[in-house]
Amino acid sequence: MQFDTYTYALFLPLVFFVYWGLRRHLRLQNLFLLAASYVFYGWWDWRMLGLIMLTTLTTWGTALLMSGSRKAQDKLWATVNIVLNLGILCVFKYLNFLRDSFVHLLSLFGVTPDWPTLNILLPVGISFYTFQAISYTVDVYRGQVKPTRDVLAFSVFIAFFPQLVAGPIERAMNLLPQFLHEKSFDYDNAVVGMRQILWGVAKKIIIADSMGRWVDQVFDNPYSYSATTMIWAGVLFAVQIYADFSGYSDIAIGSARLLNIRLRANFHYPFFSRNMKELWQRWHISLMTWFRHYVYFPLGGSRRGQWRTAVNVMIVFALSGLWHGANWTFVLWGIVNGLLLLPFVFLPRKSLSEYAIVRDLPRCLLTFFLFAMVFIAFRAEGVKHLGAICRVLAGGSWLVLPACGEAILYIVPFFVIEWVGRKQEFPIMRLPFPTVVRWMIYWGLLLGIALASLDRSTQFIYFQF
Repeated sequence: MQFDTYTYALFLPLVFFVYWGLRRHLRLQNLFLLAASYVFYGWWDWRMLGLIMLTTLTTWGTALLMSGSRKAQDKLWATVNIVLNLGILCVFKYLNFLRDSFVHLLSLFGVTPDWPTLNILLPVGISFYTFQAISYTVDVYRGQVKPTRDVLAFSVFIAFFPQLVAGPIERAMNLLPQFLHEKSFDYDNAVVGMRQILWGVAKKIIIADSMGRWVDQVFDNPYSYSATTMIWAGVLFAVQIYADFSGYSDIAIGSARLLNIRLRANFHYPFFSRNMKELWQRWHISLMTWFRHYVYFPLGGSRRGQWRTAVNVMIVFALSGLWHGANWTFVLWGIVNGLLLLPFVFLPRKSLSEYAIVRDLPRCLLTFFLFAMVFIAFRAEGVKHLGAICRVLAGGSWLVLPACGEAILYIVPFFVIEWVGRKQEFPIMRLPFPTVVRWMIYWGLLLGIALASLDRSTQFIYFQF
């Protein structure tokens, strides 16, 4: 079930009213929430439910076998569960990729094995809930979280429908306690949640899907366009994936707010960053936090000198790229982003204020442009496709005005709104206007969504990861 569909528009109010109707019965509330989450997830394919149930039960059971004292037995149980979860992820997401890469390697030596390609269905959201389960296992092993005996609450923690498919990736210390205690309805929080859902849907349908039509037009036929158009398409794709993924996150966080459950922010106006380090502190925050806690710090973090820090940064970004998909272009994308961060390892940098100001805009634009150009590798469908794009950039015309110039009519108003509201969690969280003006804004967004929905049929980009 997708957030931007009429089905979800009926599903969410139903969940809202039944959930709060059970507000004095915590276990019934959690039981209903789990059932709703499984219906939401099984809407794509009911066969996927078996995997998430397996991950849930094995992770919950393993945690109960650990004492949190880091003894050898705890380490064994933690390792077994992590290997199991990563093994499932690798089979469904990376098996064919590894097979194809090995066959290509052998072909370089004149060997051409006839190994079949397995037709394996990639379960939606498997990367997200697998990482969430692993984080729980590690936190219990470290003694940072006490294992819960409430299998129902833990099952909801893994399968909570707003963030199940594409995050934010939550740690147990934040989300799990919210399913272990009764909650009261918070009207103001619910109103903010509705505004956040509205803003998320507007970003997805009005901005992301509009950008997507132009991006697909150029990237599907790179040789038909000039180098300037290809650069412009890279910029449009950066805007598209930001509006798409942060739009999803806004809908997820807003939906959870209606149930008085708080999810962590996943984006914090990344395109108003003044350098690449700041951008990666504001982009896909939950994933980068996960890699920091469970990969970067265990490798030594920044405690073992600059060169070791640089190696750790490169490992994290290479793995981050691989996490996004089974394709060498994702790995390349991660490695290049890691390289762009290395100057911040070796060169001292001044601390920055929390929010950019007008005089910071040139640096923001440069940072955004670098980020967008690297994202061309992310958008490429494979190494050959990326090679074709690079040939256009190297040998194409730079004197031709880029196509799809009308996209600027969407981009400029969007970023003006984001700039004005950048000190809030999302731009329309609090609108300091009279009631009539606020409702004009809400109805304007709804009208824009309705008009933009007339000729669209796209899902959220991060569903494929």
